[in-house]
Amino acid sequence: MLTTILLAIVAAVAGGFLYTIVGIIPGTDETATMVPTTIILVLAGAPAGVLFAWEVGIIVAMQCSHTIPTAMTGLPGSTMAVPLVQSCTIAKRLGVPHMAMRKMAAGSVVGTIFVLPIGIIVALLLSPLGDVISSYSGVIFTVCAVLVAYISPARWGAIAAIIPFAIFIQALQRIAIEGHGSTVFTSIFMGITIGPMIYELFGTLIPSRRRQFAKDKPNESWLAPDTKQKLPFFPNPFKQLTRQQVAQCGLWSAISSVGFTMSPVGMTVLAGEASGGRKKELYDRISTCLGVQNATCNATYMAGLIIPLLGLGGVAIGGVAAGPAAPLFACAPRFEIGNNLSNLLTIPDYILFGIIGVVGGALCAYPIGMHKARSWTELMLRAVSQEALIGAFCGLVVMLSFYEAGILGVFLALTIGLVGGFLHTVFGVHTGIQFMTYYASAWIVTNLLSIASVLN
Repeated sequence: MLTTILLAIVAAVAGGFLYTIVGIIPGTDETATMVPTTIILVLAGAPAGVLFAWEVGIIVAMQCSHTIPTAMTGLPGSTMAVPLVQSCTIAKRLGVPHMAMRKMAAGSVVGTIFVLPIGIIVALLLSPLGDVISSYSGVIFTVCAVLVAYISPARWGAIAAIIPFAIFIQALQRIAIEGHGSTVFTSIFMGITIGPMIYELFGTLIPSRRRQFAKDKPNESWLAPDTKQKLPFFPNPFKQLTRQQVAQCGLWSAISSVGFTMSPVGMTVLAGEASGGRKKELYDRISTCLGVQNATCNATYMAGLIIPLLGLGGVAIGGVAAGPAAPLFACAPRFEIGNNLSNLLTIPDYILFGIIGVVGGALCAYPIGMHKARSWTELMLRAVSQEALIGAFCGLVVMLSFYEAGILGVFLALTIGLVGGFLHTVFGVHTGIQFMTYYASAWIVTNLLSIASVLN
């Protein structure tokens, strides 16, 4: 047990440091960056406690550090930071980007502290329904896919795309059975993960689209000035927020736990509108909105990880469980739905390794956000190429797909990536909808075949 705890500490701190850097790079995607490294740890046989601490640590770190470029440059550090851009831009015009940064970083840590016990309590309340939910998982996945599609910008178009995309996924699975001898998980899942990247890279091969991408000069980013205020190494996050802001962070952490199946982006937007909308003074409205939004962002991610594992028997219900945390639910040959990380952890494990993950992730990202936001943003913009980051994660996807099903796995990943990327980029059927459809596809196609046989 002591060895596992030590390994968990190392994993949480290492993951926290790595994803602090990833979060500072503008334009990164949580699923595309979190899933490949987590799959490697799962397939390497890392203990269950280490995996849970790792996942919590990288969630905390990235959801904290993605606020750095968002506050300093107005460029979202990740897809989850998009709802923060407008308020950060206003804060920058007011000359207080450093205060916006501190509110967001503090809100992130406060939201995590609140949601860890709340999420466990909600999971325990739902645990008696775990077997029932598992038996109706196909229906639940389908309903969740429709719900996530409905609240997305594509709305009815996204709902209409669910059945065709489910049929497409099952067709690829049939090809995998014929060519590989079994269905595949990693290849198709990773293909969906990097779909937008694959679509954009494919577009560079088309002359007309390549001309659209061409630029005469490098992109320019303007950084706000740094602050001279002295702070301790790890400032108390509760003192960076007002009492009312802390209360609202706690409230929305609880709401996020109950609404763990909802889209994290949707919950973040809703929290910002509800918390800051009634504030009359501009700075108060912006700072409250940003602090509560980032608390909700982190809380939704944490609840989406903890509740399906602890309360629902390891059924990957919700955008987080079906997306960034998916390898902990299903990652052949080690994990599958119903036989995964949830079977290997006890309630004390969730508390112990959860705390290790929270501390490990926050220990890296939070002080950097509070002290080094400007200098680290400048370093990332100057020294780290976005193309290099994309290439690194595409390389990981190719490696993992080849490991699962050889060259067939690579082509399956590229195929679904191209189609999924087209749906995401052109029609707004985002990857969250595609992940939920992936989990629902077997139930959808089975019932379609049953209906077709009856009608024939």
